[in-house]
Amino acid sequence: MIKIFVVSHKDYDFPQECIYIPIQVGNGKVAGFLYKDSVKDNISHLNPFFCELTALYWIWMNDDNDIIGLAHYRRYFSSKNKVVKMKKNFVMDESEVSEAMKSADIIVAKPRNYFITTIENHYRRAHHSKDYDVLRETVIELYPDYIKSFDTVMHGKKLSLYNMFVAKREVIDSYCNWLFNILFSIENKIDYQSYDSYQKRVFGFMAERLFNVWLEHHKGEVKIQYNRVNNIEGEKIFSKGVDFLKRQLF
Repeated sequence: MIKIFVVSHKDYDFPQECIYIPIQVGNGKVAGFLYKDSVKDNISHLNPFFCELTALYWIWMNDDNDIIGLAHYRRYFSSKNKVVKMKKNFVMDESEVSEAMKSADIIVAKPRNYFITTIENHYRRAHHSKDYDVLRETVIELYPDYIKSFDTVMHGKKLSLYNMFVAKREVIDSYCNWLFNILFSIENKIDYQSYDSYQKRVFGFMAERLFNVWLEHHKGEVKIQYNRVNNIEGEKIFSKGVDFLKRQLF
């Protein structure tokens, strides 16, 4: 069975397709959610710092479907079938996911090209530079065989974003075991509680990079399909571009 969990902190007009399952993150009390990341085995209290990863942890620990996915209430993998429409965008339907998973082990976002900067430099300028050093040191400490893949990704200019995926259960089991071992280790090494509300999302930012590292390391054995992601509310391309240039050039 396929389940794509749609991460949200509020009620929303979610896709009317059986594979999409809204999951509320954080400890808020919003009516209408069948699934919440604050029950059973969970890290919901860490949501301000781990972002959608609290949902990922819940899915990993509490759901047993063969094919599982993670999307955001505003972001979904785009569709060519034009069956499930969200505002002006079409998103993947069950038959499309089933067909894709016949030849792929995981579907992830088509990489964004940063062109004028590396992934390492982008992180250092957009976030706390010292945290990058802690991240790299922790990978060396826990998984030294991954450091070549880490440096390949960080010295490159492309990145799959949003921590989004649709994948076979065994792939996510392997990835989550690796990911959360790293992140929980870093928890005690950085003073993230003192950061502003944006930078407090540090573990979500790190995970976007680590996801790509894991994919790079396993690309010879895991079949990866890249798919475009639609923001159904539209992207603020100009303002994002200006912010990006400010961070990289000034």
